[in-house]
Amino acid sequence: MIDGALNGAAGLLLAAAGLGVAGLDPTGALLAVAALAAGARRRAVLLFGGLIVGLSTALGVVLSLTAGASLAGVDWAGALPGGPLTAGLEALAGVLALGWAVARLRRRADPAGEATEDAAAGARRGPGALLAGGAGLVGAAVAFSAGSVLDPSFVGVVVLAGRGEPLAEVVAAHVVWSVVSQAPLVLLLVAVVRGGHDRASALFTRWWARVRPAVRHLVTAALALLGAGLLLDAAWYAATGHFLVLDPSF
Repeated sequence: MIDGALNGAAGLLLAAAGLGVAGLDPTGALLAVAALAAGARRRAVLLFGGLIVGLSTALGVVLSLTAGASLAGVDWAGALPGGPLTAGLEALAGVLALGWAVARLRRRADPAGEATEDAAAGARRGPGALLAGGAGLVGAAVAFSAGSVLDPSFVGVVVLAGRGEPLAEVVAAHVVWSVVSQAPLVLLLVAVVRGGHDRASALFTRWWARVRPAVRHLVTAALALLGAGLLLDAAWYAATGHFLVLDPSF
């Protein structure tokens, strides 16, 4: 029985870690770097990072204990209205996704895009200045943590941990997800504690500048694939009366 409990806990933590990798988000670290560059105190940045991890964990625990089991039992496909209404909504979502992908491609291909880096750097000074104050960082941390509910990987941990797991395991799972998904921010906080945040901020900024084009291409490709798939499914329904993918009767 003890071995089974240990295996269950280990499986939940591994699943939470995997979902944390899927939800890896550099936004918190970018905000912290902007705040440091604008003159924020190290203590305020540490509070910002601690609040993001702590509030995300607390929100996840509360949702797992209150709504996790209910979310796991929802028949999402059966909740869809079905028929022409679903096909129409699907087609609309497909058009919006494809339009967004095309807009991203056109913006990337804009000849004036060579100057976007300087413009982006200038734009970051505004948010950075707002975050330099302690109140701004606290507000940003609260808003950022609340936004976790929009992350599918976070919802996945809520559901997995909400299936009657012991409280300690629920807390541990959400701590793992929060730390892993915010790994860039956690590493930056460690550098702040050790006093090497200037170098860490510079390294992170250079790393993000290198990987940002690849991330942008991946997001654009994902939007194009999603839009094409939704339109194909809606067209298939129009031609046959049945869905290929989004079938509420499945």
